[in-house]
Amino acid sequence: MSDNGDERLDRLFAAARNARMDTSAQEEYFETRLMARLRERRREGVPWYALLWRMVPVFAVLVVLIAVYSASYKIPSSDDLFAAISSGQEDYLAQNVLTGE
Repeated sequence: MSDNGDERLDRLFAAARNARMDTSAQEEYFETRLMARLRERRREGVPWYALLWRMVPVFAVLVVLIAVYSASYKIPSSDDLFAAISSGQEDYLAQNVLTGE
């Protein structure tokens, strides 16, 4: 019984290998269908994540420019030890005097 089953399977596999598929229906008007699909996708527009990926070089250039500017810009140091504490103090006092607080 097993020899008969193996023989039948071999014949079935041989028939499947020799059979040619009819692809003429899929080949017919292939270019027309492809162009219609491309036209439809183009009409949908660009997704938001694709725009983000296109903006990555711009953001990278901005980061490099900011890094170069911050590395080259030197803040003049003051000899006044209380400059950090008292900066803006005069404006605060003048506003309080004018508003009456």
